[in-house]
Amino acid sequence: MAENSSAPSSRKALRRSLEGAAVGVALWCVLFNLQVLPNLLADTPGFLLLTASGLLVGATRFSRALLVLLQLTALVTATVVLSPLSHAIAACWVRREPLPQSGVPAVVVLSVGLNPDTTMSSEAADHLLMALELVREGKAKSLVTTTTANVFPTGFVSSETDQRRIVGLLGQQIDWLRTPPGRSTHDEAVASAKLLIPRGTRRIAVVTSPMHTRRACAVFEAVGFDVTCVPARLRTAGGLPMSPGPIDRLAIFGQWVYEVTAMAEYAFRGWLPGKKASTLV
Repeated sequence: MAENSSAPSSRKALRRSLEGAAVGVALWCVLFNLQVLPNLLADTPGFLLLTASGLLVGATRFSRALLVLLQLTALVTATVVLSPLSHAIAACWVRREPLPQSGVPAVVVLSVGLNPDTTMSSEAADHLLMALELVREGKAKSLVTTTTANVFPTGFVSSETDQRRIVGLLGQQIDWLRTPPGRSTHDEAVASAKLLIPRGTRRIAVVTSPMHTRRACAVFEAVGFDVTCVPARLRTAGGLPMSPGPIDRLAIFGQWVYEVTAMAEYAFRGWLPGKKASTLV
């Protein structure tokens, strides 16, 4: 009898573990589409980690907590997709300022991501194109590009490679400055300050993604710059003005969640000018 009773229990435990793994996969997919997963969690290691975590938790008495978490995530996703919430968030969050009539001495372009084939991400290219437009129109005298680097299985890649390709398409000589590689927006701001302030340049425009403008420009102000914030025109989901589709709504909401979290971290580290984490939402 003991052997017969243990078989159903084993099957039940296996079923709960598999259900937990399925919830882990579903959570990863939702969080990935919201673009809130940082670094490696947004790649294969993150997928495997959430799947394995779901598998393990599903076998315990906390398995119901996984289902509740998935239900809450589904509720938030449905609210974002079916309501104008993301439009309202973007309208209040994005920082946009007109350039002075006289222009600015320098425009700083923030880097984003890289691809193994030495190209930068579409978002990073959009930043650079917006800045080059300002330089071409005479609204900025110098171009400053921040630098990011990564090591892929195919080798080392620096954003400077693709930046050089795109800047060369302008077809004219410009005053182009480059910062050393950094790992965060704060690193980019500090490197830009070391590059520009000794030259007497404190008035700058900062070009970055719309939802990143609030944090990025605040960080540059904290290191001593007088900043004009310029949201880039994005050709990917999350650009403004938004399309009425769910992809843009999810992208904007996910970016906002990420930025609120990052603002709280930056406030804690003292990287913002007089901000407190409790006043950021």
